[in-house]
Amino acid sequence: MRNINIIAVVLVSVLAFGCSDWLQIEPENDITKDQYWKSKNDVEASVVAAYVRLRKQTPTFFYWGELRADFLADGEDIDTDAQKIMSLRILDDNKYCQWGDMYSVIQLANTVLKYAPAVRDYDYSFTEKDLDGYMAEAYFIRSLSYFYLLRTFKDVPLVLEPSDTDDVNFYLPKSKETEILNQIIADLEKAERGASIDFGSLAKNKGRATKSAIQALLADVYLWSGRFPEAIAMCDKIISRSAHALLPEKSWMEIFTEGNTSEGVFEIQFDAELRQYNSFAGFLGLVETPQFVISGTASEKYRAEDVRGEHATFKPDSKRIWKYSALNPNGDDNVRPLDANWILYRYADILLMKAEALVQMGSYLKAQDLLNKVRERAGLGPQLLPVDRVGAEDMILNERALEFAFEGKRWFDILRMAKRGRPELVVEILLENAPASERPLWESKLSDENSFYLPIHINELRNNTKLVQNPYYEH
Repeated sequence: MRNINIIAVVLVSVLAFGCSDWLQIEPENDITKDQYWKSKNDVEASVVAAYVRLRKQTPTFFYWGELRADFLADGEDIDTDAQKIMSLRILDDNKYCQWGDMYSVIQLANTVLKYAPAVRDYDYSFTEKDLDGYMAEAYFIRSLSYFYLLRTFKDVPLVLEPSDTDDVNFYLPKSKETEILNQIIADLEKAERGASIDFGSLAKNKGRATKSAIQALLADVYLWSGRFPEAIAMCDKIISRSAHALLPEKSWMEIFTEGNTSEGVFEIQFDAELRQYNSFAGFLGLVETPQFVISGTASEKYRAEDVRGEHATFKPDSKRIWKYSALNPNGDDNVRPLDANWILYRYADILLMKAEALVQMGSYLKAQDLLNKVRERAGLGPQLLPVDRVGAEDMILNERALEFAFEGKRWFDILRMAKRGRPELVVEILLENAPASERPLWESKLSDENSFYLPIHINELRNNTKLVQNPYYEH
C-alpha cells in the first residue's frame, strides 16, 4: 500500500535546505495523511515543500535552457553527458534526459491542490482568500514545471492527481503538447484570480508566486502558443504595476549579485547564511573549475560599450561566465556567489516579450520603443526596428540573447522561433557544434523537427510501459 506519509516524508527537503523567514514551518515527524491537512499551517508547509523542491531544479532549468544553444562552450571540467548533448550525440541514457525530479515537484503541487480545500472544514481561521492564495501558488508551480517539460520533451504525461494511494494511476501515457498547454493556461488563469499582489516582505514578493509572477509565466505561455494579444495583455498588467522597473545602467549587475531588486518578478531564493546554496556557482566555475565557458559566438556579440558584456556576463581573459559573481565593472569577485538567486522572470523580459508579441501583430513602432528601453539601459544607442516580421524578430531575439545570457532562456527562445515556421534557426545553431565533415549528414537528420526535443530517458520507459519514445530517437 502507498498510504504514504505525504508531507512528513517530503518535507525533509525543507529541513535539509535550511529555512528563510518564510520557510520555517516544520511538520511533526511520522504524520500520516489522515492526521495531516487539518490546519492552515499544514497547507503552508506543503506549499513551502513544493518551493524547496522547485529550488532543486535550478540546474535543470539551466541545462535544458542552454545546453543546445550557441552561448556555451566546453570548460575544463565539462560533464560527459552535457558535452554529448552539446555535440549532438544524444542517447536515451543521458542523465539530462531524466524528468523524475520535475515530476516530484508536480507531485507536491498536486497534493496541495487535492487536499488543501478540505482544510477549511477543520480550521475555521483558514479563509477562502487564504485558500485561493495557496492554490494559486500550487497552480503556478505545477504550470511552470509542465512548461519546462513540454518545451524540452514536447509530449509528456499529464499527471493531475497526487500518487498517494494505490488507486491512483501514476504511470500514464504521453499527452499532446496542445493538451498540456491548454491545462497550463486554464490553471494559470485560475491562479491569477486568486493570487496575492503583496506577501509583505521583499523575499516573499520575489520568491513566491505573486500575481505578477503568474502573469509573467502566462505571458510566456501565450507567446509560446501564438496567442499574441493575450501575451501583450499579461505584460501590460505587469508594466502598469509600479512594483517593477528596469534598474539603471550602472546597477545592472545588482540584478544578480544582490538579487530581489525592483527588476525581479520571480526569483528562486538562495541564502548562503542559511545554508541555502545554489549549485550553478559550481558548474559555472565561480568556486571551482568550470564545466562551461562563454562561446566565441556569444562573446563576439557584445559591443565594448555594452554594460552586460566584459566583466559582467563574462570575463574576457578566461571566458568564464561571470554574471552571478562580479560585483562591479572592474570584475571584482563576489565573496558570496553561492547565494545568488536564480531569476526566472524579470522586468526586461516582460518588455521584450511584449515587443515580440507586438511584432507578430504588426505594431513595429511600439515594439521598437520597448526594445530601445532595454538597449539604452545597457548603454547602447537606439535602433530602428525593421518593418518586417523576420527582421524584427531577429533583432529582438539578438537583444534577448545579450540580456538573458546564461539565464536558461536562449534555447527556448530559438525553439519558439522554429514553432513559428523558422526551423532553420535551430538547425543553424545545432550545426555549429557538429564537425565540418559531418554537417551534411546532420543537416539531413535535423530536418526532422522532432530532433529539437530530448529523448525520454530509458529508465522512464522501463518504469512506465505506457510511454513511447520520442519519434526521432526510436530505434
